[in-house]
Amino acid sequence: MLFLRYIGCCLIACNILLIAQPSLGFDEADLERFKTSNSCPGCDLRKANLSWLDLRGADLSGADLRKAQLIRTNLRKTTLTEADLSGANLLAASLVGAELTNTNFYKANLRAANMTGNKLQGTNFRGAVLVGTNFKDADLSNADLRDTWLYGSNLEDTTLTGADMSSAKVWYHQIKKAILCNTNTRFWKTMNSGCAAM
Repeated sequence: MLFLRYIGCCLIACNILLIAQPSLGFDEADLERFKTSNSCPGCDLRKANLSWLDLRGADLSGADLRKAQLIRTNLRKTTLTEADLSGANLLAASLVGAELTNTNFYKANLRAANMTGNKLQGTNFRGAVLVGTNFKDADLSNADLRDTWLYGSNLEDTTLTGADMSSAKVWYHQIKKAILCNTNTRFWKTMNSGCAAM
C-alpha cells in the first residue's frame, strides 16, 4: 500500500513538471511561413530541422535558431543579423556572403562549415566546434573564440585583431597564417605579428 502511494505521488509530480515545462520546440506557424516565403525575421525556429535545404538569400534576422539542425544547409547570402544559433548544428553548412552582424554562435557545431570572407567582428563563438571550418579571408576582429576547437580550420589571411583565443585549441602553424594584432592566445600570449605600421 505504501509502495502504491509512493508511485502515485511520483506520477503526480511528473505530470506537474511536464505541464510546467515551457515548450522548447519551434513555432509551427513560423516554420510554415518561412517555408513558403523564405523570409521569417524574428521567427521561433528552435530545434527545427532545416538540414540539406537551399536557403540562399533567406531573411532570418533576429530568428531564434537555438539547437536547430542545419547540416549541409546552403545559407549563402542569408541574413542572420542578431540571430541566435547557440547550440545549433551547422555541420558543413555554407555561410559565404551571409550577413552575420551580432549573430550568436555560442556552442554551435560549425565543423567543416564554409565562412570564407565573412565579416564576423565581435561574434560570439565561445565553446563552438570549429574543426575544419574555413575562415580564409574572414574578419574575426574582437571575436570571442574562448573554449573553441579550431584544429584543422583554415585561418589563412584571417583577421584576428583583438580576438580572444585565450582558451582556444589551435595549432601554431594555423594562426601564424592569420593577421594577428593584440590577439590573446592560449600558449603564445598576446601576438602582434600582423599589426599595421603606425
